[in-house]
Amino acid sequence: MFQHPESSRPLPPAALRPDGAVTIVAEAAQGYEGDLALARLLVRAAAAAGADVVKLQLVYADELTLPAHRHHRLFRDLEMPDTAWHEVAAEARRCGIGLAFDVFGPRSLDLAMACGAHAVKIHASDVFNHPLVAGALRRAPHVYLSAGGISADEVDALLRRHAPDWSRLTLLSGFQAEPTATGDNHLARLGALRQRFPSLGLGFMDHADGAGDEATWLAVLALPFGVSVIEKHVTLDRALALEDYVSAVAPDRFAAFVARVRAAEAALGRDDLALTQGERAYRRKALKITVAVGSLPVGHRVEAGDVRLVRTAIDDRSEPIYQLESAIGRTLRCAVEADRPVYEDDLA
Repeated sequence: MFQHPESSRPLPPAALRPDGAVTIVAEAAQGYEGDLALARLLVRAAAAAGADVVKLQLVYADELTLPAHRHHRLFRDLEMPDTAWHEVAAEARRCGIGLAFDVFGPRSLDLAMACGAHAVKIHASDVFNHPLVAGALRRAPHVYLSAGGISADEVDALLRRHAPDWSRLTLLSGFQAEPTATGDNHLARLGALRQRFPSLGLGFMDHADGAGDEATWLAVLALPFGVSVIEKHVTLDRALALEDYVSAVAPDRFAAFVARVRAAEAALGRDDLALTQGERAYRRKALKITVAVGSLPVGHRVEAGDVRLVRTAIDDRSEPIYQLESAIGRTLRCAVEADRPVYEDDLA
């Protein structure tokens, strides 16, 4: 159904991209419905769509709920044998995509580590499950921490309690409301979180309606806040109505989303104020420069009437003078012909 990407993917699988670009996590969630074939197809789909990491929920019902809970049977139906999950991990390796799991207890954490997961995610359900959080922070290469429904003070308390290696932890903002209404995303909170936790990796969980236009652009708005991870749901085909499909997009729309994120990253560029090479080239082409009004002899002391500002061809090897005041009152090292630029090297 989906073509495997080339085995020579430019980046090794990882929880975070080593080039500093935003890591796009394809959230397959519970869309595999306890079926190994579906799980493998979701891995292939995520890789083919250009995701950096594919994430699935590694579910054991008894780690999540008591039998009386209304979703206990659903969670039971999601369970797969350990061998199946190892095959999912092997599929991710074949596709060259990073692998992550939601874990909900010691059994799922153990299996995630045995499968070689690049990251585990602590769902908001388990933010106060301190043994699980501590185990994940100790054992996993990277931890995604969901802050949906968790206050900033509670996040602060968790960080103080566990004193994590900050380079191995990413805080994910956002929550799922099947789907999350556009006005409930509060992307501006990312800026507040960045200020409060400046050393902590920051990410956004996109749960826009997968059928809506927002699914193709909403998460792009997170980029100016310095997020390092964007999580977005993927499904094989929305018409199949697989589990967790409401916020999910099919592989073709996911690929379009990835392209939009990469284009937006390029447009954002860097945040320092130094002129880029392209801006310097534009400056030399567009700005008026100091030019001699008439022929000026060597040793001449430049006066206001000797020069003017005008566009003309510039010697790429020399630095032109953009402000007349920078030339006036200085002495010429060499003669300058009329209508010729006066360069910095021409003046003593």
